[in-house]
Amino acid sequence: MNNSLNQSDLKRRFVFDDADVRGCYARLDESCKTIQSTHYYPNSLARLINEFTIAAVLLKDSIKSDGSLTVQMRTESDINLLIADCANDGSVRAICEYDHSAVLPDEIILNHLPGAVLAVTITPDDGDRYQSIIPVEHGSLAMCLEDYFERSEQLPSRFNLLATAEKAVRFSLHALPAQHIKDIALSEQRFEHLDVLLKSMTLEEAHADTSADALTKLYHDESCRLFDVKSLQFGCECSTERSLNALKALGEEELRDLVAEHKAEDKDAVTVDCHFCFQRYLISFEQIDTLFSEVLQ
Repeated sequence: MNNSLNQSDLKRRFVFDDADVRGCYARLDESCKTIQSTHYYPNSLARLINEFTIAAVLLKDSIKSDGSLTVQMRTESDINLLIADCANDGSVRAICEYDHSAVLPDEIILNHLPGAVLAVTITPDDGDRYQSIIPVEHGSLAMCLEDYFERSEQLPSRFNLLATAEKAVRFSLHALPAQHIKDIALSEQRFEHLDVLLKSMTLEEAHADTSADALTKLYHDESCRLFDVKSLQFGCECSTERSLNALKALGEEELRDLVAEHKAEDKDAVTVDCHFCFQRYLISFEQIDTLFSEVLQ
């Protein structure tokens, strides 16, 4: 596992007590740079990857569940697969599979990508994994996620996602459930007002200040209560155990063929590389023999 902590990468929740609205501010600098440094991505694709990564952070904050959250997109275009994860401890990682020979547009519009499908997957620490499919009916990830919250959570939500190829900042607003609101009409009016202010902030304004300064500047006339800052960092969940599980998933016959090929090449172990962080794991034939016995059980 590869982890690097930096205080420039953080999230902070806030709430408007007089408006029945909660929100979250998140910023990624070093994590974005680490993700981009492990792979070469064109600028427009790097921006999109950073958008997905910080979206995973805010979704993880919005959807209360212990475990990890993954935002994923598959398409039938030159961008085959994009995955961004956020774990319980604030670790993030992301990867994209794409046609390296393709010339990508300066701006990637999601609903222009043939066969595009978005999915949000929650993997609890205890319990079964579950997934929600999100229709790609808009050009931006932010608007697709707003629709997702309206449909699945029945909660008005707004996102302002600001990203470059090297960094990302994001704000989110969520209305409280209707049963907790005394004056729904007034609450809706206040929510739209706060959203107008949210969408007015630029990346430079959001990134140049601390989280407190950014929120105070944005909502200087509002009663905004801030919670503690939580650190974020690049981190990969790869491990020897996960590598063994990946080999086990191949099945007994394919595993035996793989071992035979490696022995024929005078190798004494099978290598498993993590595509997220490029960590290499050497799995001995003795460890694989154990997997064979487990498969046969």
